[in-house]
Amino acid sequence: MRKPANLIYGLDDKVPLPICLLLGLQHSFHVTTALIFAMIVLRGMEATSEQAGFFISMSLLAGGIAVILQALNKKGIGSGYFAPSVCEPAYISASVMAAKIGGLPLVLGMTAFSGVFEMLLSRVIHRLRRIFTPEVMGLVVTMVGISVIPVATKNFLGIAPDGDSINPAVLAVSLITLGTMVAITVWSKGKLRLFSVIIGMMVGYIVSYLTGLMPPSHLRQIFDKPFLALPDLTMLHWSFDASLILPFLIAGLCTSVKTIGNLTTCEKINDAEWKRPDMPSLKRGLLADGLSVSISGLLGGMGQSSASSNIGLSLGTGATSRMIAFATGGILIALAFFPRFAEIFVVMPQPVMGATPLFAVCFIIFTGLQIMMSRMMDARKTFILGISMIFGLSVTALLN
Repeated sequence: MRKPANLIYGLDDKVPLPICLLLGLQHSFHVTTALIFAMIVLRGMEATSEQAGFFISMSLLAGGIAVILQALNKKGIGSGYFAPSVCEPAYISASVMAAKIGGLPLVLGMTAFSGVFEMLLSRVIHRLRRIFTPEVMGLVVTMVGISVIPVATKNFLGIAPDGDSINPAVLAVSLITLGTMVAITVWSKGKLRLFSVIIGMMVGYIVSYLTGLMPPSHLRQIFDKPFLALPDLTMLHWSFDASLILPFLIAGLCTSVKTIGNLTTCEKINDAEWKRPDMPSLKRGLLADGLSVSISGLLGGMGQSSASSNIGLSLGTGATSRMIAFATGGILIALAFFPRFAEIFVVMPQPVMGATPLFAVCFIIFTGLQIMMSRMMDARKTFILGISMIFGLSVTALLN
């Protein structure tokens, strides 16, 4: 493995502690944007505020454990790459179904079950090398990046969930936030590029507050939370419903394919001489991902999976060291016990939730295209990839 020239801190590089903690905080900010998927599930079960706080705290705790497991590469578990996990949108439909049938206990029980399926799948993934070719993995990575665009763009433009009009104030702040990130990444010198996203997000918070997009009530909401609190484990119950096996198996399969694509991206961005997916590494990584899903269900959180946007963020900032994974994991675990700090992420302004994913998606999409084109293309591959991409894109077009 040869470190690419565009990385400031490669996979095995040691990162100074202050920089490592700041980068971990930056990724933690980014991870919390996916809490919106947990909120969708909570609305589906008409959860109380206590249940919502517990579910979010446990999701953060599970996400912290997941990023550490993925980076470990110990005893056959973990790919050894920095690939943070977030609340996985593939679990939304199945989790909402479970929430309406059996509430939070059924969501947690079925999530734990889905993780077991993913772990079993990891044991045979090496036999599917002919299916998971670089062309297919590149297509998966590209489509994963594209799939983030609809949600991110709506937040970027300030479009309400039940509306279709653009909010000019949100759009203006989104442009300032994204512009700050891009400007620092492109034109800054030295190590300032490492913090392009966290600086951009801070600018987004400040401008949102000054323009009224982040109301004073959000600040009160932060300070109303206790500084330190233990999760209420009396809410921790599990149940199982055989009628939900298929939806959760489908969610687990979608998550597995996405994880394979994300880990292939990690291999590509960390090795200047990358040629093809490393199946043993993918096998270990998929096992860690499935174990993380089960742990999340057992602890009381939503299903987790590696975040393509965080991987894009690490490439954009030029820092992919696994040391940052341990810092990110530690911060996310700590957030589960510091409700006031976690609430800062919960009240994240809409422009920040839109600009940050779009920044990272740029790197994900073009990394996927590079993986696809890393092999010589012929007419057969062109039609296979082209038709697959067309139908993949048509889903969003038809739904809208």
